[in-house]
Formats: sequence, structure tokens, C-alpha cells
Amino acid sequence: MGNFLKQKKFERAFKGVFEGIRIENSFKFHLGAGIIAVIVSFILGLGAVEWCLVLLVIGLVLLSEMFNTVIELLVRLHTAEYSELAAKLLDISAGAVLISSAVA
Repeated sequence: MGNFLKQKKFERAFKGVFEGIRIENSFKFHLGAGIIAVIVSFILGLGAVEWCLVLLVIGLVLLSEMFNTVIELLVRLHTAEYSELAAKLLDISAGAVLISSAVA
């Protein structure tokens, strides 16, 4: 029974990743940029440390994009009307993606 529950958790996690890809154009863009970065890194013949850093920053950007998507969905779930607080939440969330992308 325990393995069944673990399998369901992984299924839901992968479903969440694919849902993020499906509904969010920015996630698609960053995923594409990450794939290009991996291809270029492979061509350049990076060492182990450089590979770790490349994968780390790609993961950081994709993770921040997914959190941004969650925040956007939660704001939409909460209110369909304009809200100054909701606008601030969305701006801050988008800013986090901007910072992670700039660092990458």
C-alpha cells in the first residue's frame, strides 16, 4: 500500500509539471531556453562543476516560473476583480522570475 501511495504522489507531481508546461507560455519559453543551454553546454564540453551550475540555474528558473504560475492561479481563484494587493502579489512573483532568469 505504501508503494502505491508513493507512486500516486509521483504521478501527481509529474502531472503538475506537465500542467505547468501546458498552461504557461513563459514556462515553455524558459524550458526551451534551458534545453538550448544544455545543448550549448554539451557542445562546449563543460566539466562536472560547470554542468552542475548550469543545471542548478536552469532548475532555479523553472522552479521560480512554476511558483509564479501557482501564485497567478491562486490570485485568479480568489478574485476576478482588480485588486491593488493582488496586483502587488503578481508583480512581486513576476519579479522573482526576472531575478532568477537574470542570475541564470
